Amino acid sequence: MNKNKNLFSIAIAILFTSMAAFAKPILDDTTKAYSMPLFTKTPKGEVLLSWTEKDNQGITAFCLAFSSDNGKTFTEKKTIYAGAGVNNSRLMRAKVLTKKDGTLVAVFSNRPDTSTPGVGRRAAEIVYCVSTDGGNTWTKPQPVDTDPTKGIMRGFFDAVLMANDEVAVAYLKDVKGSTKHEERDLRIAITKKGIFQPEKLIDAVVCDCCNISLLVDESGALNVYYRDNNDNIRDIARMTSTDNAETFSPSKILHSDNWQINGCPHNGATSTTFGKSALVAWFSGAANEPGIRLVTQEGKQLFVLNSSGAKNAFLSSSAQNVALLWEQNQENNISQIAYRKVTADKVSEVTFLKESANGTNATGLVIDNQLIVAFEVKQPNKKNTIKMSSVSL
Repeated sequence: MNKNKNLFSIAIAILFTSMAAFAKPILDDTTKAYSMPLFTKTPKGEVLLSWTEKDNQGITAFCLAFSSDNGKTFTEKKTIYAGAGVNNSRLMRAKVLTKKDGTLVAVFSNRPDTSTPGVGRRAAEIVYCVSTDGGNTWTKPQPVDTDPTKGIMRGFFDAVLMANDEVAVAYLKDVKGSTKHEERDLRIAITKKGIFQPEKLIDAVVCDCCNISLLVDESGALNVYYRDNNDNIRDIARMTSTDNAETFSPSKILHSDNWQINGCPHNGATSTTFGKSALVAWFSGAANEPGIRLVTQEGKQLFVLNSSGAKNAFLSSSAQNVALLWEQNQENNISQIAYRKVTADKVSEVTFLKESANGTNATGLVIDNQLIVAFEVKQPNKKNTIKMSSVSL
């Protein structure tokens, strides 16, 4: 076991000495800028943590590490891919999916070399690569969209494993020939036997810069949550497929906020299962009730965080509990990570995560009655670190 692995494991082990551990740095090399941690649970029950880190030469590495003890210790990090075009943000969050046989599929945004003829500065691709040996080696990144058109934006995506263990990626794509500054439609691409098929257009008129949330619910249906655009009323819509993305239901507004805005909010939805249903959270600037709202898949609103300082929501759930995380700006303009616990018959009060000052872009994972959280900590030099914490729900 090498020195770096020892240091990484020891740091995490110290962190989890109690069920309500304070937030401690886990990725804090001051020469690097860390971003967008993300937890997921593998079919084997391991916790997978992924993130990106950018060095002084402008190279961004997409990395992961595993934990077999619910986040108490982690393996040495593994690098999926590193390059100058790797992009990871709250609007285009890089993800690692774990198939039933242990195959890993990484999906992330990668900007092509803008010096290539026909490639403009706004061009972006969504790519994927595969590992069959636990993340030690990876295939070369390949585009999710098989359309060879260069120089356009494909982004604001989400990726998920469908009920048949094939990959689905939904994304926004520049409308060919559009004369508008930004006009995109909603597409989906899926794999069959691991190979991506030609994309499908599933909604021709949508909000053009908001991230998408994909969820496979308890029935096995694939749900697409996205911000629609109906004459500049930009509410969250839902489409559902019960045949692994072969066909979709008509688009339906999940909850009518009636938020009319002549521009994109750059803020989409987050979702998680909730018993036989699902919960969806998003920000709305509607005049009558602005803030982050939490709504069931059937459209019932549970509550609204009625504060303009609440943003960047994230949902996670276990069989018993749901946790809604978000970033709350305080009066002194210092952000802090907050959460509420949701069960079938109760919603907790707002709780702020200890030692999370200047926290942003939080991810959480609910394991039974425990919530583990990782988040960026904003730094004056823009080289954010990442902290991790654990609380008992």
